[in-house]
Amino acid sequence: MTLHLYAHRLSQPSRAVEILLRELDMSYTWHEVDFANGETREPWFAKDINALQTIPALVVSAESATDDKTEAGIGESHAIMRYLCRVAPDRDHAARWYPAEDALSSAQVNLWMAWHHNNVRAYDMFHDIMNLHLTLPMLKYELQETALKPLQDGLRGGLATLEQHLEKHATSEPTLCGSAHPTLADLTIACELYQIVAVGYRFTRFPNIARWLDNIARRPHFQDVSQEIVEQGRTIREQSGGYLDLDKAFA
Repeated sequence: MTLHLYAHRLSQPSRAVEILLRELDMSYTWHEVDFANGETREPWFAKDINALQTIPALVVSAESATDDKTEAGIGESHAIMRYLCRVAPDRDHAARWYPAEDALSSAQVNLWMAWHHNNVRAYDMFHDIMNLHLTLPMLKYELQETALKPLQDGLRGGLATLEQHLEKHATSEPTLCGSAHPTLADLTIACELYQIVAVGYRFTRFPNIARWLDNIARRPHFQDVSQEIVEQGRTIREQSGGYLDLDKAFA
């Protein structure tokens, strides 16, 4: 089985999938997709890679042409990550990330991954942060007020829920499902929130989230895959940070 990952490291779900591939020690071929300039809408991508026209996308090639299905494509990061945990060579290690054989434990992971869509992902600020970074100075404050502030306000509700939940697992290295090892739920939401931490936002009002995110972000594979977003965040902070509500947004 050969894995081909079509993704971009400025995409939160793309990073989550790539980090998991590395955590599971699964070899893959990397294909960078310029999603910002519409490459996912190109006919070759929509036809041969992912009909949903989104990244990340995983193409699985069988080892031989005699197999029933020589190639298959998978879209949506959650589906990809669950698949990887089911086919990873090290089954015990994969089960720490996604306990597929334990119905109750896997349901808890699924719960937080489903919750992620409407409570964290829905308030993704990075697209608007990039717009602010690239726009004329005279429009930057307007974008902060009209585009970014509503997303910040919306995200606070999800952050409050996470903070309260993590307080129940107030250990030195908390996880969303209370286990000693992080799960796909931790990885999914951590990649989402780290996107704005890289720019310079801090979760001062949410100390349990800050501690949990810091623990996940210290993992070596997380750091390696996040280098591009850290560099992009530094550039934005240095050039447009004065227009962003970095200190007060989540204080």
